[in-house]
Amino acid sequence: MGSTLTIRNLDESIKQKLRMRAASRQRSMEAEAREILSASLAGEPSAFPDADAAVAARRRRIEEVVGVWKERYAGKSTDVIMRELRGDD
Repeated sequence: MGSTLTIRNLDESIKQKLRMRAASRQRSMEAEAREILSASLAGEPSAFPDADAAVAARRRRIEEVVGVWKERYAGKSTDVIMRELRGDD
């Protein structure tokens, strides 16, 4: 939990409101900012709601394409494949 967040160019009026809110709750400005961020993001859905499913789907799509290429170019060298793709034959 040792990360640091620096907020630059914070409007002075916002800074003052944060200072006053923190004081009224007997917290430091840092603790109050942490609480505000935590509370506001607690109900938000994760950016990666089902990361495992997304990875699995991506892997399936890649395997489908790889399968096509494997069948088409099985046993051929890279040079032969490149000539065919370029239409050099």
